[in-house]
Amino acid sequence: MADHYPSDDYLMAQVQANDLDQLAVLFDRYHLPIFNYLLQRTNRDRETAEDLTQTVFERLLKYRTSYQSGQPFRAWIYQLARNVHADHWQRQQRMHTSDLQEVEQQGGFGPSAFAAMTTTERDQNLHEALALLPDAQRDILVLHRFQGFSYEEIGQQLACTAGAAKVKAHRALQALRAIYFAS
Repeated sequence: MADHYPSDDYLMAQVQANDLDQLAVLFDRYHLPIFNYLLQRTNRDRETAEDLTQTVFERLLKYRTSYQSGQPFRAWIYQLARNVHADHWQRQQRMHTSDLQEVEQQGGFGPSAFAAMTTTERDQNLHEALALLPDAQRDILVLHRFQGFSYEEIGQQLACTAGAAKVKAHRALQALRAIYFAS
């Protein structure tokens, strides 16, 4: 961003001081990235991602006093998004335990079938494989590969070093490959 734009930290300080007009600026900056993040996390369910994005900004307003000046705002809002998604997922687990069994029963594609697939089929299969990963592994891949977070930023969110975050991402990628190319 150019220097003449107010920083996220400054805008959030204004929101904390009840200048809620500044929330609109933060919304404009972050609603699309947060939506895209949640879209990945919800297996491309646009309606759910839109609802969860709305909830993130509601929580931003509700918990604005928990933001500490100097902490990276981007990491803080993505942590809100992670929490919103986790809450949603837990509700879904309680309501639809049979849905998970259905996803687990969907077959994977072997390497020979990979060449015959269209890009759309590959994308769909990738998202299905991603959905089968444990939540922590899926989250680290989405943050790094789809949202562009550095390993240092991910490490801050996970309370570990950048090196540990990189190892976790590597293991998650190996697990994703095993699921995706399962026979």
